[in-house]
Amino acid sequence: MKIAINCIYYEAGGGIKEYIHNLVKELISLNNDFEYVFYISKAVESTFIELTKGKGKIKIFPFESNKKIKRALLQKYFWKKEEKEEKFNIFHSTFFHSPKFKNAKVILTVHDLRFLNFPKSYEFKRYFYLKYAVKKSIKNADKIITISNFTKDEVIKFYKIEEYKIKAIHEAVDSDAFVLKNNSNERMIKENLVVSNKYILAVGHLEPRKNYIRLIEAFLILPQTIQDNYKLIIVGKKNYDYDDILSTISKTTEVIYLDFISRDDLVWLYANCKIHVFPSYYEGFGFPSLEAGLFSKPTIGANQSSIAEISGEGGLYFDPFSVEDIKEKIKLALTDEILYLKLSSNALLNTTKFSWKRNAVDTCEIYNHFRNKEKELFSL
Repeated sequence: MKIAINCIYYEAGGGIKEYIHNLVKELISLNNDFEYVFYISKAVESTFIELTKGKGKIKIFPFESNKKIKRALLQKYFWKKEEKEEKFNIFHSTFFHSPKFKNAKVILTVHDLRFLNFPKSYEFKRYFYLKYAVKKSIKNADKIITISNFTKDEVIKFYKIEEYKIKAIHEAVDSDAFVLKNNSNERMIKENLVVSNKYILAVGHLEPRKNYIRLIEAFLILPQTIQDNYKLIIVGKKNYDYDDILSTISKTTEVIYLDFISRDDLVWLYANCKIHVFPSYYEGFGFPSLEAGLFSKPTIGANQSSIAEISGEGGLYFDPFSVEDIKEKIKLALTDEILYLKLSSNALLNTTKFSWKRNAVDTCEIYNHFRNKEKELFSL
């Protein structure tokens, strides 16, 4: 059986890149007889050659990534040509867009539905395109994979899809990529990135849904004994509508903002923080909870979207719209030593429930389902 995997959004980075990279890495390591064709952009050709190690065929997607709408319109004809040429049995699109094929079964991975929940965060053309394309792609799909039960429920709610057509397959974190290196501590201190021995850590892009303003407000009303001993460090690239967040940060010396830092420095920050705080009120999955958990750091997070689903018993949860509740849960985690130790132990244990190998195995089960269906058809 030949499986085409659409990897053209790999170059977008972030969670999409993590998903594609680790799914492909694990799929080719499994002992199965699938034949893979990976569709990529020219910009990541060398990366994919190294990643796939000669297993599977690599084909370059011929449209420029910076012309998204034009690319979306033209690729319909490209995929039709590829189905005829490659004769793949399954087409797995790892992000939103998927055409309808004459013969191939379509599997679509949906990461989240942010554009429906926060339409103002998208340019009008982009929002309009997503609204049309995602609805059509979901209709085209024979099976939908979501990265959390939360996203699964959202797909059912917004598109009225039968539950049997959707399977939630959790993502994971690559523990090999989060190893503390000996020189990280020296570099962080030398570059004055951290000016406190004790700190609370929040990780994620600067944008409204990350809820940083309420987090900062909550931090600034913590008991003085806590404020005297802890800083709040926020790590994340500027994304959109971040001026109010930066303005709030600039009004206090108790909050440290770090824009872009290396993976090594991020690892050091996770390893040395007291707690990880995740105030976001919308996450399709939420990698930071598991990243912090690798270092036995509990997540004090919002009780909405996927955060409690992913953090499990390694977390303590608050109403993200209540500054008072955020403050109380942070205070509880920092002052109740018995609770803190329990959460820390559970946070590390919780990470073992997620693995990219399991993600790949579960994905292969879907591939096999369609192969078996095909065999049944030909045996009639």
